[in-house]
Formats: sequence, structure tokens, C-alpha cells
Amino acid sequence: MAIKSGRLGGVMYDPAGITPVTVVALNKWKLSLKTDHLNVTCFGAANKVYVPGMRDVSGNLSGFWDSDSLVLFNAAQAEVPGMLKLIPNSGAAEDGFFFTGLAYLDADIDCSVEGVPAISGSIMAAGAWTLEEEP
Repeated sequence: MAIKSGRLGGVMYDPAGITPVTVVALNKWKLSLKTDHLNVTCFGAANKVYVPGMRDVSGNLSGFWDSDSLVLFNAAQAEVPGMLKLIPNSGAAEDGFFFTGLAYLDADIDCSVEGVPAISGSIMAAGAWTLEEEP
């Protein structure tokens, strides 16, 4: 088992889905791959019975404002989804896995006199998502 920290993780985005660029100044992302389960329990059953329904791919990301990279804010204004790539750890060849798919993004900025401006955003799937491995 190879368990490593997420410090070498990353987020990449491309509005055209061709060449993703790193979304800088992020330090956290979360992806939810929950599946709805539909109750198909019939009369006389000993317990409830379920079948899988649709998967709901969504998540969020956060970090700090960097005026040199407005990728997140441009993505939030886009009317069409872009290709998002979420990397848990890019530090070693055996850790070349990533999640990817089309997504819509939202963005927030939280600016306070007592801290650096923080950014966050929501991820909403706009197509099928996959877990892939770098070649």
C-alpha cells in the first residue's frame, strides 16, 4: 500500500478540453462520487432492498487569491463546461492517478482585513467522470 500526503496534489482545467493548465494557489479539493440508491422493497421482504441509481459527481476546491491566475474565475463565468483534472498526488510515477471529466465551476472570494483573500469553488459534473492513470 502506498499512502502519501496530498501536498503534491493539484487541479488542472481547460475550457476547450485539450491542454489543461494548473489552477494555481489552491490547497484543497474534495470530490464526491456518491450514487443514489433506489428503494425497491416489495411486500413481504425481510428488509429493505435497494438498487443503484445515478451517480452524483460534485465537489469543491479552495485556496488563496492569486491575481496572476484567474482560471477559476474565468471558468465560473463560462457558459459551457470545461475539462477538469483532479490529482491526489503527482510526486511519484506509481501515484499517476487522477480524476477527470467535464465540469461547471462556481467561484467565491472571501476577503478580510485580518487575512489573505481566500477563494473557493464548487464542482458540478457536466458529463461522465473517470479515474485514469498517467501513461
